[in-house]
Amino acid sequence: MRHPAGSTAEPPASLTAQLLDDCLQGAGRSLGPGELAYLALTSQIENPIRDRVAYQLHLRLHGTRLDAGREWTGVDTEGEDGAPMGRRLDLAVVERWGRRSRRCAPPLHGVAEFKAVRTSHAQTPGELNRVYRLVTDDIIKCISAGGLTLSAIHAVILLPHAQVVRQTVAEHVIKDLSKLMRTGSRFQADATRENAVAGVAARLAPLGPVRTGMIDGGEALGMRVTLPYVILGPVASDTIDALVNKWELPAVTPL
Repeated sequence: MRHPAGSTAEPPASLTAQLLDDCLQGAGRSLGPGELAYLALTSQIENPIRDRVAYQLHLRLHGTRLDAGREWTGVDTEGEDGAPMGRRLDLAVVERWGRRSRRCAPPLHGVAEFKAVRTSHAQTPGELNRVYRLVTDDIIKCISAGGLTLSAIHAVILLPHAQVVRQTVAEHVIKDLSKLMRTGSRFQADATRENAVAGVAARLAPLGPVRTGMIDGGEALGMRVTLPYVILGPVASDTIDALVNKWELPAVTPL
């Protein structure tokens, strides 16, 4: 089995930030010229990127006892009251059952939630606080339910950045173009992208280790797109306890 380029050959034993980073880069390489730009301009980019990352993870887990679950719901897992669990996780690394009963949830070896926020909407303290709340809400959603405790919780924040490169753009198909154009040329600048990445990384750093990266999306519909991202995680159990109970966050030791 050939692993995606840029990754280590060692079979993964759980989800890690490095593995997510490798799969994000692999997802970028798997797209055709301008495909990422087109998807980012015409859709909620978190969904197609999550799906590509899930497939890259599926390839990396080949030959191991783990599988990649996309929009994972617990495989008909029942809660303590016997009702189906109402939780859906963007991406989960799940251990195969073996001889386990199908009424038992298979062991999880890491989860990741994806969010997308335009760089122009991650500039001010208020906007960065909104990103923080979106991420912490997802972390809390991932916490134990019906006796199923999740470990190795990660978040991937995608920060699509679009710049006009043609005299005319395909305004009839670009999603929310009027909002994008109202932000003006200042918010298309490279400095805006850099500020957004640095701001999101700094705002999320109290929750756990962060790393950043970027995918070149190419050009489509008269615009050029880059996709920087911030990966948070794994989030420590004492940090999760603090979020749930609204305690002061513990200090995070940098990797």
